[in-house]
Amino acid sequence: MKQSNEMQTTDLPLFEQMVQECIAMAKHAYASGLNVPANVVEVLETITSGKPGEVKEKEMPGMQQLNTVHARLSRIIEPAKPRTILLLDTEGKKKVYFKFLGPVPFIRRMVLASITALGLFILISLSPFINDDPNAWDMFKHRGLDLLTKELFLLCAAALGASFTALFNANRYIVRGTFDPKYESSYWIRFILGIIAGMILASLIPIEQYMEADFGKPLLAMLGGFSANMVYQVLSRLVETVGSLFKGDAASAKEAREGQLKARIAEDDAKNRFQLASDLIKIQDLVQPDSKPEEIKKMISGLTRQLTGAEE
Repeated sequence: MKQSNEMQTTDLPLFEQMVQECIAMAKHAYASGLNVPANVVEVLETITSGKPGEVKEKEMPGMQQLNTVHARLSRIIEPAKPRTILLLDTEGKKKVYFKFLGPVPFIRRMVLASITALGLFILISLSPFINDDPNAWDMFKHRGLDLLTKELFLLCAAALGASFTALFNANRYIVRGTFDPKYESSYWIRFILGIIAGMILASLIPIEQYMEADFGKPLLAMLGGFSANMVYQVLSRLVETVGSLFKGDAASAKEAREGQLKARIAEDDAKNRFQLASDLIKIQDLVQPDSKPEEIKKMISGLTRQLTGAEE
């Protein structure tokens, strides 16, 4: 069983993969009107045979020389990445159906998903259950086929928003030449998250109370699909707000206990200061010309023990 070209390029030995990336980058640079040094072309000529894309095993240069060529070509084509350029070059040689939908398989699959969502969106909108009734989207007032039709319509709207943002972001990376196929799963995850976010937004927010437009719920579903991150932030803030209602009482009680403790400490400190001042006045009264040093020393020793907490 033959492997796809995409799998072959990722499973190649390191040296051969670098060679193919150099060839793809040189083609891209020339096609884009970029300046490629003559010595780089000479090294590539020693690598490639008469047939484009083939490698001459007997005339391969050293790894250090190839690494230098690869690094120079990578700088020339910046911000494009060697892996992306090789992927686009490999996919350009394939003979596949629906190639006009996109240069890489992921784009083609996402375009098909968006076209499917758009077709279902239009098809379901023809149903008599989709009407201009302000309460038509209340999921608690409908059941059966009526409710199912409306939920599928909202799901298609959310899928349209999610596919729109996925295609928009992926196309930006394709144009810049920085698309990396290893992140393909993250695009599909965000697509699914967008659908879920759109359904949550459309099902739980009573937008009909704030808008008189009949397209409020589908609009919410599409916006949720377009920005799943926004819905995540809204739900996170809602959880924090609800949590603060229960944490507020505990925090207030803790602050009250801390205030009482500080007040008690301040009161004890004031009493100690007053007692200290009283003892100092007594010592001052004893300091007279006819005073006995023993009594003064005894008074000072008692005061010291009181301040340090030492036992007699």
